[in-house]
Amino acid sequence: MAGWVAAASALAALVAAGVAERGALAASLARLGHLQWIWIPVLIVGESASMAAFALMSRRLLAAGGASVGVRPMLATTYAANALSVSVPLAGPELATAFTFRRFTGQGADAPLASWSLLAGGVASSAAAAIIVIGGGLASGSGLVTAAAVPGGLLAVAALVVLSAAAHRPGLLHGLERPGAWLLRHGSRLCRRPAGDPRRTVRAWLERLGSLHLPASGWLTVTGLALANWLADAAVLAVSIHSAGAAVPWRVLLLVYGSGVAAQSLNITPGGIGLAEGALGLALIAAGLRTSEALAAVLLYRLASFWLVAFTGWLVFFWLRRVRPSRRTAVAAEPDGDRAGRREQPAGGMRPAA
Repeated sequence: MAGWVAAASALAALVAAGVAERGALAASLARLGHLQWIWIPVLIVGESASMAAFALMSRRLLAAGGASVGVRPMLATTYAANALSVSVPLAGPELATAFTFRRFTGQGADAPLASWSLLAGGVASSAAAAIIVIGGGLASGSGLVTAAAVPGGLLAVAALVVLSAAAHRPGLLHGLERPGAWLLRHGSRLCRRPAGDPRRTVRAWLERLGSLHLPASGWLTVTGLALANWLADAAVLAVSIHSAGAAVPWRVLLLVYGSGVAAQSLNITPGGIGLAEGALGLALIAAGLRTSEALAAVLLYRLASFWLVAFTGWLVFFWLRRVRPSRRTAVAAEPDGDRAGRREQPAGGMRPAA
């Protein structure tokens, strides 16, 4: 209930700001009519590169456990999950995580590998975001921002080190068995879902974790792809500013970008609508842009990074839901002999990705 009240308050504040600054808003809309539209394809390519980097990161993590997923199925999962995450207020990230987990397990990954990939991907993305903020603080000369971001960056890097060590040291995994069983037992009681023998379940998951193979070079690749995901999106913001006819504030660009990401991550409104635009606009004005230039740049950036990507993601999501029933219908329509013959074939590979 509190979340919905906050969302309504944010929307009311957005409307009030639009009424109060209707002159600047009209000027920004007029500036949109004189944009350098030749840069629009560059915006689309940049945002596509950002999404592709995230998809390749997830694909590399799944490959550490032997699950081979094609690039196109992974891109479909990434776009559809992103649409869920940014479009549904409050519960969007949880729905996106559940959707991604089901997709991973449906594409050949077992439950421990899918969970580990989601966890490692989230940690790598957080570490990359901290690096972005630290870099922005150093570039702008803001020691306060850098000092505030360093603890988060160190924590994320430490989590990556722990994940890597846990996957290569059986002794460390064995030490996690008892606390893991305790957490699972009490979590099952809270959720009122019996978990059987928690210790045996945790032992099976830890043994699976110990079978993962991701060397140091693999972790560097994963972190690099996470960085590429953020930097490509920041480049879209820079191109949007240039398209609006303003000078790109390179020294503080990453800090401006970080303010928008932080506002959107609050998830009070779908995709941070209103909050992200307000944070980015204020940051750009503080960086020296005129109000009309800042608003035009923000509107263009959000059109490419939020509306276009979310629209594409929902198209992919409904296409995936349409494909699944048609495949089940095709299997059900096969003669019994064909299905029996297929069951008798040896299972040597992963299930085909949807």
